Amino acid sequence: MPPQPPPHLLLVEDHAGFANATAEFLRLSGMEVQIAECGDRALKMATAFRPQVVLCDLSLPDMSGLDVVRRLRAEPVTQNAVFAVFTAMGEADIDTFGETFAHEVDLFLSKPITVSKVNELFSRLHRVVAR
Repeated sequence: MPPQPPPHLLLVEDHAGFANATAEFLRLSGMEVQIAECGDRALKMATAFRPQVVLCDLSLPDMSGLDVVRRLRAEPVTQNAVFAVFTAMGEADIDTFGETFAHEVDLFLSKPITVSKVNELFSRLHRVVAR
């Protein structure tokens, strides 16, 4: 059986330094990563890239990360992706926020991205692929 291609992850982040560092970390974790610096660019890239995971900053210059998630969930090519939103909020705020939007977002993460958070992304991805 041929090896599986790496999962495609679309990283939506407007801070270039953070985006590049996070993307490199995710690549080292075994994902193929493309970066979009704003919501509009993410929406355009998603059709061709076909991400299995979308990791989106909550606060973007042109729209909220939740708006990006909602629009990508409405697209056939990305509707079954794992959607994770990350933010600089503290863990307690993320828990409260996550309860409100749990029906739209699969995972809420605080910055920075760590090994345990990447493992959680992979776990969610495997559950989605198994459906």
